[in-house]
Amino acid sequence: MTVGSGVHAGEYRPLVAVVAYHLGNDRVSRWPDGGYGVPAPYIEALRRAGARTAIVSPGEPATPEETLDAYDGLLLVGGGDVDPARYGAEADVEHNYGVESDRDEFEVALLRAAERSAVPTLCICRGMQVMNVAYGGTLHQHLPDLPTMLEHGVPLDDTTTLHLVSPVPDSYLAAMTKSGDLECSSHHHQGVDSIGERLRVSGHSPDGLVEAIELDIEMTANPALQPWIVGVQWHPEETAERDPAQQSLFDALVLLARLRGVRAKPGEPEGRSRDFRIVAPDPAWPERFDEEASRIVASLPEGLVTRIDHVGSTSITGLVAKPIVDIQLSLRAMSPRDRYVDPLVDLGYRWVLDPWDVEHEFFSRDIDGERSFHVHVCAAGSHWERRHLLFRDWLRSHPADAAAYGELKRELAEAHPKDSLSYTEAKSVFISGIVERAQEKHFATPARRGQGTASAD
Repeated sequence: MTVGSGVHAGEYRPLVAVVAYHLGNDRVSRWPDGGYGVPAPYIEALRRAGARTAIVSPGEPATPEETLDAYDGLLLVGGGDVDPARYGAEADVEHNYGVESDRDEFEVALLRAAERSAVPTLCICRGMQVMNVAYGGTLHQHLPDLPTMLEHGVPLDDTTTLHLVSPVPDSYLAAMTKSGDLECSSHHHQGVDSIGERLRVSGHSPDGLVEAIELDIEMTANPALQPWIVGVQWHPEETAERDPAQQSLFDALVLLARLRGVRAKPGEPEGRSRDFRIVAPDPAWPERFDEEASRIVASLPEGLVTRIDHVGSTSITGLVAKPIVDIQLSLRAMSPRDRYVDPLVDLGYRWVLDPWDVEHEFFSRDIDGERSFHVHVCAAGSHWERRHLLFRDWLRSHPADAAAYGELKRELAEAHPKDSLSYTEAKSVFISGIVERAQEKHFATPARRGQGTASAD
């Protein structure tokens, strides 16, 4: 299967900050005073996803917000134990190791600033434990003391254990991986005891240990503008190169970092996304949809597709649009993902995973350097399927609303050059209003948590 949705040529490559370990005086030859470092697999996984990386370390002479201001994303990595005093416990002097109080303080402060500034953040192993403590949770200080625990590896002996983790349905973890149970590389002797405030559990190992957590916030129609903080107890970087489900954690972080990074900053005239334009209606758009839809359906396994629809502005007769044909592909099942990702990639599509929604993935295809097709893959009967069809059908039968939408798009495209995220955010109020009116009239279907990756049409 294709490993990594990644950032593609010509796209903005986000800068992700990685908090470093302390290195003792004996760790690096000819470094008598020690230093700071990060194991290579973390950096390599971020680069496969398309990120640039930078190391930050405790002692930065700035506020947490100032430290994060230069970066689009944040990664907290493994290491020694969190100081038990931070969660009100007495130290287990027999088993605690590698406590770095200044690193604890630095990472807790960065996490809180990341939420305030909506900097997407992934926390791995120790990083997840820091995340839980930062929100008021506590830790088991030595898992082997708990009689029901499986083997989770021994950090100081450098032993690794492979075990399964089951994502919680509808969690970010389930949305990112879309692969059922995950085989995870693990070496930790501590784990989550009580869950921090405003966090939710998103994965367990077979022994019931909490293996993944995420910040629990009410999702809006523009989740890319909201905080996204996810923690996993295992080490995805160790198997990500060969396991697409593990690489997807880094892909998700880098995607969200890129969405944040392309947005125009205050005082800047334009953003960093691909240039886009609104054009007059083209009578060839329906024919282009028919030809591409036939090509897509023929590439996929028999029985997987339940329907394929022309959606978005190019599906509305007489409506101005970006010259991109939007296609909605409804499937019987979203997992395993390789059943549709690999065939679409073979057709020339670029895959962008949806880090919020278990029922949606996004693909795009360029022809001669121009964006030409978007494909929204969604679960049959999902909110994604209903939302796109409700909006399309309403505009087809309400020409005054279609005309108003066209005028709004022209205004927003002029106001937000090379800033597709701000463009999408600004028109989402109109779209949500139309969908709500259509639901009240025809379906009265309650909305699900999250709206997924936006097309920015």
